[in-house]
Amino acid sequence: MNIKLLKDNFRKYYKRGFITGLVVLCFLCFVDQTLQFTIFFNKITNLGMFMLTLSYIFFGAVFCGLFSIIILVIMSLVTTFKN
Repeated sequence: MNIKLLKDNFRKYYKRGFITGLVVLCFLCFVDQTLQFTIFFNKITNLGMFMLTLSYIFFGAVFCGLFSIIILVIMSLVTTFKN
């Protein structure tokens, strides 16, 4: 168990997961809005739908950050500390 890995890197892993999730979801939303029939998000027609779509993107990015923290915890449990 490598607690030092978790202690030193959890902010970096969360930021990396959050920003990656944000970029990927924004790209998916942009591509989805250009299609005639949307696949992932609702078609943005008014301000309320825009805010709902932004909240989906934000909460998805938060989930990606938390998922990367879970991966880091698993990595710290599997690896061993080396001096």
